[in-house]
Amino acid sequence: MSNLFRSLASSMRALSLAAPRATAVNTTKTVVSTHQTRCLSQALLSRHVCTPMCSHNRPVAVSQSAKNGLQSKQQSRGMKVHSAIKKRCEHCKVVRRKANKRQNGYLYIICPANPRHKQRQGYR
Repeated sequence: MSNLFRSLASSMRALSLAAPRATAVNTTKTVVSTHQTRCLSQALLSRHVCTPMCSHNRPVAVSQSAKNGLQSKQQSRGMKVHSAIKKRCEHCKVVRRKANKRQNGYLYIICPANPRHKQRQGYR
């Protein structure tokens, strides 16, 4: 517990030393220094001090081919399950799958134009 108190006290001391100070330029104007301070919880959790040479401060150059590859690849995450399924556009198709002698199977909507339109009929 005393270890935590010491680190808390040293953090408070560091923050109080790094607090912005007002310097008087004239008697009517005051200018605040632009030193950035963090809140106490953020200062306790992060040990990294940012410098102008930090890698996360630099912009990352992305090639044009990589941008095109990201735009053309669309992610689909399964199907929506509805009790009543509907066609959402003219490209949507109704498909019946997994039918056998004992059951009629499930109704699916598949859409090659927009993968978000994929649906499956829920259980009755």
